[in-house]
Amino acid sequence: MENELAISIFRPEGTVKAAVFIVHGMEEHHLRYNEFAEYLKARGIGVVTYDLPGHGKSGSLEDRGWFGDKDGWKNLVESAAKIARLTRSEFPKVPLFAFGHSMGTMVLRTFLQRYDALIDGLILSGAPNYVSAASAGKVIASTICRIKGNKGKSKLLDQMATGGFSKAVKDAATPVDWLSYNEENVQRYIEDPDCGFPFTARGYYDLFDGMNQMHDVSAFRCLNPTLPIWLFAGEDDPCIGGEKGFADSVETLRRAGYTDITSTLYAGMRHETLNETDHETIFKDVYSWIEKHIA
Repeated sequence: MENELAISIFRPEGTVKAAVFIVHGMEEHHLRYNEFAEYLKARGIGVVTYDLPGHGKSGSLEDRGWFGDKDGWKNLVESAAKIARLTRSEFPKVPLFAFGHSMGTMVLRTFLQRYDALIDGLILSGAPNYVSAASAGKVIASTICRIKGNKGKSKLLDQMATGGFSKAVKDAATPVDWLSYNEENVQRYIEDPDCGFPFTARGYYDLFDGMNQMHDVSAFRCLNPTLPIWLFAGEDDPCIGGEKGFADSVETLRRAGYTDITSTLYAGMRHETLNETDHETIFKDVYSWIEKHIA
């Protein structure tokens, strides 16, 4: 599956201190990271954002939520490797950091298994925890692919993938209140035609496949064991599986051989910490973490 990826590049005006490429989450697109990218750019950090295959302007409207008839998850991971190399060539001779949000963290955790030597630091925001039901999800998705075709849609699969997140918010005004406490952000997401689309049956198969892959400790080569890794999330983010799920995500990377891992939970925030009312706190903390690891 070879589609042209939609890319934005943010070049600082003065000296470039470091570079970051951003892998966005499920059912969204790279333009939602513009404010964050501009913030980093103003502080001397070059940024590359892009739409994952099957998202935004990468590929056609009818292919949304589809990543290929086979090796779909691999296609997502390879897109991150491609952008890592592009970012390195756009901003040579400076440290390179990868930033992933939500499903983007799943892509980057799998990317890490083969490509950890490409980067100098990894930041994971709102990382979904491993759920053992992913294997059953693959079987169900595979069955639906046979019945409806790889690009078929299924409310059951929608429900399995994200339905539980809506239920985590009591008295929710919308099905996506779990994204943030910031109601303006929730409204913008709902009104954005490039957000909130369902995956195809094959897309969900790949998502469940990716969840299994990111949790497979034996798949990590760990060529860069001292790679600095920081996981952060909102304390009220239903995606991370509570403190227990968050701790499991950290522990999986430790078991894979990484020794420099830190983690932070932010009180009073949900899934999209970068879009909460107090997002400047997150922006500052990300910049401080990168600055600390530039040396």
